[in-house]
Amino acid sequence: MHKRLKSLAAAGGCAVLAGWGLFLPSAAAQMDSVPDEQMDIQAWLGARGPERADLDLIDSQPFTVGTDMRLRFRVHNPTDQPLEDLQVTSRRGDSVADAAEARTEMATGDFPYYGSGMTTAPLQPGETREISFTVPSGLDAERTLAINEPGAYPLLFTLTGTLEGDAVSLAEERFVAQFSGEEPTGVAAAATPEEAVPEEEHDEAEEPQPHDLTVVYPISANLDILPGGLGGEELILSSDELGHELREGGRLDTLVSTYEDHDLQGAGCVAIDPALLDTVNRMSQGYTVNSTRPAQGDRPKRLRDSWSRSSDDDKGEPGEAKNDAERWLERLRELDCFIAMPWANANASAVARANNPALLFEGLQRGNQTIERILGKAPASNILAVGSGYIDQKLPVPSLVADNSNWSGEAATFDASLGALLSQTGSKPQTVGYSNPELRYDYSKDSALSRAITGGAALSLAGGEDTVAKLPNYLDPSAAEHALAAAEDLLDSGHSRPRGISTVELKQGDPNAPTGSPFIDPAVFSEPELARVEQQARYTDELMNIVVDDPDITMTRSEFVLPLRRDLLNSLSLNNRDSLGTHAAARESFSRTMEMHSNTLRDLRDSVSLIPPGNVYTRVSESSPLLIVAENGLPLPVEAKLQYDAPDGARLNTPKSVRIPAKGSITVSMTADMPKDADRTDIGLWLATPKDQTISQPITISVQTRAGIVTLYAAGIAGALVLVLATLFRLGRHRRKNHKAEK
Repeated sequence: MHKRLKSLAAAGGCAVLAGWGLFLPSAAAQMDSVPDEQMDIQAWLGARGPERADLDLIDSQPFTVGTDMRLRFRVHNPTDQPLEDLQVTSRRGDSVADAAEARTEMATGDFPYYGSGMTTAPLQPGETREISFTVPSGLDAERTLAINEPGAYPLLFTLTGTLEGDAVSLAEERFVAQFSGEEPTGVAAAATPEEAVPEEEHDEAEEPQPHDLTVVYPISANLDILPGGLGGEELILSSDELGHELREGGRLDTLVSTYEDHDLQGAGCVAIDPALLDTVNRMSQGYTVNSTRPAQGDRPKRLRDSWSRSSDDDKGEPGEAKNDAERWLERLRELDCFIAMPWANANASAVARANNPALLFEGLQRGNQTIERILGKAPASNILAVGSGYIDQKLPVPSLVADNSNWSGEAATFDASLGALLSQTGSKPQTVGYSNPELRYDYSKDSALSRAITGGAALSLAGGEDTVAKLPNYLDPSAAEHALAAAEDLLDSGHSRPRGISTVELKQGDPNAPTGSPFIDPAVFSEPELARVEQQARYTDELMNIVVDDPDITMTRSEFVLPLRRDLLNSLSLNNRDSLGTHAAARESFSRTMEMHSNTLRDLRDSVSLIPPGNVYTRVSESSPLLIVAENGLPLPVEAKLQYDAPDGARLNTPKSVRIPAKGSITVSMTADMPKDADRTDIGLWLATPKDQTISQPITISVQTRAGIVTLYAAGIAGALVLVLATLFRLGRHRRKNHKAEK
């Protein structure tokens, strides 16, 4: 059956792609216009064509064999024409045995068995309505779906009607529902009573042993940290959305409650985003919400400037979730198990490809230290829960990757089909790079509830083999509830036994095969994007090398640039980027963050400069000093030396090094050896690191020599004599004219 469905998926994928070119959903239409746009669309959409209306499941009762399904849907008409003769029809497919079959049915299933239908009134343009639908499933009912055995069944509900007089299919809703039965199922049902087993077959009829189950439960969020911060500065968020998620009933608060409410008997482990931990910890100490950040490297203002230029309007608003952040961290400290995600859910392979050791450490290794520093407990394992689900670079720590991928070094693996199906859940359904493109589609076609039900049903099928179930790195509470309920049922029923993340086997990748995913990843970072990150990371290192540590200043130079490195990691986050509906916005956010990062670096470097007291130095003697002011707007001292560019024969005697104090300036004195036959010499001068790395913009100073002074004085005297003689000559003529007039 699986081979048949896969062939159908391939055929369906080819047919659907042609249709997408005529009717792209709004999410796909928003994608950036780039030369490889058609390839991008094919990477996102391989099955299930467009829909003209919306049919969303919003409520359901537990699914039980022989009991009517009681469902509630929301229907919506987004067109500018009325929808008439509306009918909702129920269908189902054969039960599925595993997550791979479930995912195939969601993308390309036939659903050959028809059940009951219902009609509803016409929908006017823009109108939305909720409808209740009771669907018989028992064998004794008419127009029933005829489900007489427990199992996971693919269900399809279609909305048909007429649009502008034509009969059309308007929308559909698909999900896989786990039907339970009154009699024991699975392992319990498979065990034949001892008295019914022939004596000679007794040894072969022993009860099968339960399989291991591990559940990885990620917690991450969009952080909205305003780029451009420096070490020692207050936390500034561009919005207080994170604060809303931390409040009682918010997404992050509910995720912790959901994990607390399910006893996974040691099988569960929270994969926490260390960037989220660090940000919430800073929020608990107070933070600001603002759309702008004060300019970096500003020179100190004069008192009179502070009178005329008020910055009160630029200070932003105090964040309101300080207490909620503290409470959330306290609840988190009570949980039983943690492992780390990459910082800010960054793409781990992209971080490695930036070729920057400091960025690699902050992105992939800092997390364990952050967990221990803030939560007070060591991670259960050093396995890294990468959001992409695969890696194509060798990483300094073992990763958790899909079992259909290949990797370099050591890794633990999870069920790829189950992981792909679980990733389709939530408000930001993710198109993971390790999933088969033939089975990809716009997952938001099905409601969040339908996808959560499907995820729970798929996880309930995991009892047949040892399983690591990895939930999506951006997780929603509804999907979490259905998944953990299914896992808890497997453990309570004895179908599965708990296995802690610390005992999951690490495996070596195949050194003879290419690393990474076997399929195209639509969320992958492009070569130009990675080159930009690599360049900005290098510039950040250069900025750090400009300043030096000072025993009187608690902040180190590494801490000074740390927020800038984390801005780069935030730009590599997979949050929003791996979801079709938010991918275009994520790419724009990347460009915006990189531009702000570049501007910040430029402003910081420009704050270290040379300021000559005047345009021309006139030396009375060869030993007369030249004075230059070196200014530093950075919060740490700058250790530099003066470099210059002068004509042949000119030489500056500069000090070996210049230490410019933090947020201050220093006057540098030096002497010069100038050519004796030159009246004036122009010299270019700039600051550089001890390793000859340019710091400041060059300035030009002009040095006037003694010969130039003598020449200037002589010219001045001659000019003055000419002026006096001309004046006397004119005065004499005037007197002679007056004398003649008197006569």
